[in-house]
Amino acid sequence: MTGYDTTYIPSGDFVGLINDVLPLAGQDKEIPETFAIRIQWDGEQVHAMATDELRMGVSSWHPDDLPEEAMQEGVFARRGGTSRPWSIVLGLPDAALLAKTFKVNEKNWWVPVGLDYVEGITDRAKLRAARSTDSGMPGLAVTVVDRDVDLPDVRQLLAVMPPAAPVDAIEFNGEMLAAFGQVRQRGGGLKLTFAGTDAMSLVTVGDRFRGAIQPIRRERRRLASVA
Repeated sequence: MTGYDTTYIPSGDFVGLINDVLPLAGQDKEIPETFAIRIQWDGEQVHAMATDELRMGVSSWHPDDLPEEAMQEGVFARRGGTSRPWSIVLGLPDAALLAKTFKVNEKNWWVPVGLDYVEGITDRAKLRAARSTDSGMPGLAVTVVDRDVDLPDVRQLLAVMPPAAPVDAIEFNGEMLAAFGQVRQRGGGLKLTFAGTDAMSLVTVGDRFRGAIQPIRRERRRLASVA
């Protein structure tokens, strides 16, 4: 696999990462830069991220997130990996296919999915997601191709969020804000940190999700009400 080792993640967490951010991606296929999500292995954690430019979010998984009961001998003990970092951008249809294909019930949550990044040498990079028959479930393998579009690096954008600032009142599009309510609550509930009435507000959900949402700007609201 061109120097990249397999990274293992529980089926339930792999699907969960994708589903956490799918609603935050741009839904217009005519804008390929946001009609996509990024899946990334940074050497320690697996991240899924998306943005529609008015919202963004990163959902993360660390191998240490597995509870004691999931750390068994054999195939179920596979978690994380030693691969060097990689990152791939997937179109929404491919991301949705992965989530649908590897969806499992609660009993099989910890069955590992192996992620193999295949570096593009003469063509685009690929990601192969596979489930071994050693897990006691039918074997599966899906290969998806990098979209080769300039999807913003959401982790970097969130790293330079403006500091918190007091506000008297702030307004959001309710439907857009509701998408964050679909994020899994791992270690805590949804928290909003405001950075003023015009800057994006930070959204955290538990310990493993960070995102942001753009408030409705006052001048935009006034123009809309006059129109």
